[in-house]
Amino acid sequence: MKVAVDCYEVVEYSTGVGRVIDNILISLIDILPEFSFFVFTREHIKKYSDKNVNQSVIPSPKGYFRWQNGPFIKKLKDIEPDLLIAPNYTIPFFNRWKSIVIEHDISFVTHPEWFSKKEAVMKKYLVKRSLKKSTSILTVSEFSKNEIIKNFDINPEKIKVFLHGVEDRFKRRSENEINEWKEQKGLKNTKIIGYLGSIFNRRNIPLLVESVNRIREELPDTILYVIGKDLTHPPQNISKLLNKDWIKWDAVIDDAELSLFYSSIDAFAYLSEYEGFGLPPLEVLACGTVPVLLNKTSLKEIYKDMAIMVDVPDVHKIKEALMTAIKDEERKEAVLSRFSEKRPQFSWPKIAKEFSLLIESLLP
Repeated sequence: MKVAVDCYEVVEYSTGVGRVIDNILISLIDILPEFSFFVFTREHIKKYSDKNVNQSVIPSPKGYFRWQNGPFIKKLKDIEPDLLIAPNYTIPFFNRWKSIVIEHDISFVTHPEWFSKKEAVMKKYLVKRSLKKSTSILTVSEFSKNEIIKNFDINPEKIKVFLHGVEDRFKRRSENEINEWKEQKGLKNTKIIGYLGSIFNRRNIPLLVESVNRIREELPDTILYVIGKDLTHPPQNISKLLNKDWIKWDAVIDDAELSLFYSSIDAFAYLSEYEGFGLPPLEVLACGTVPVLLNKTSLKEIYKDMAIMVDVPDVHKIKEALMTAIKDEERKEAVLSRFSEKRPQFSWPKIAKEFSLLIESLLP
């Protein structure tokens, strides 16, 4: 059986969609050795060659839509796959093969104000068409499944929920490693509140900045470390907002440093109004740091007893929750203990096994 996989988002240091499909695929190849996997990327990924998969590199100078509906679909016509795995929200416009589409969230439908009008309209149209024409739909939480059912006329039986996993490399680093990393970053003898992820309006970075500012009145050695690209719409002038001597902002971080970042911070803030799953809080928990989250959407579902929750996006309440994460050792121990109990369900090999069963059910 020939399985084609859209790996447009898989790059050397993948995030988001790229990291999800990369982790599933690496295990899936071993689980289904009798299948031939055809992987299509924008750059050469060495580990896929090591796995003896059929990798094709298709450069993308003109964006994803043109890539997917131009050279990518031409390659599919050459190989005529038995199944297409499409992890990036949509299938090609003229797809004629059995397909699994992964829908991570539909924020562009429920909150079009977070997107340009053109982007929101285009995404809604393409996703609606893809959901209708796909053979099966995967999503990452019951929240997202319900959102899809509510906003599109889709048979619920067509939608399967698969959780995200956390990689084994995300684990608590030693105190020596943490101290050395903090010294290299100029963060020695500080309390660090961290944020990692693309900077969207829905993630309330201005409220986070003001909350940390108030914490500094009690703990003046506290700094905010933000990692992420500014993708706010409408623009929020993030550069000005984060231009303070007690804020460190990096657009990106080396992938090898991620577990050091997560291990070195004293609390992790992810104050998002809307998430399909929210992967960074899972990774930070694996590194022994407590996340502070808004008690909404999938965050409420996935992390209800593995985080300190804030019911409303209010500066005072956010400050209190962050102070609890920093100072309350008993609460921290309880949160991390619950994560330790639940960690086996957040296993990429386990999720890939479930994925493999779905593939086998769709093919003769």
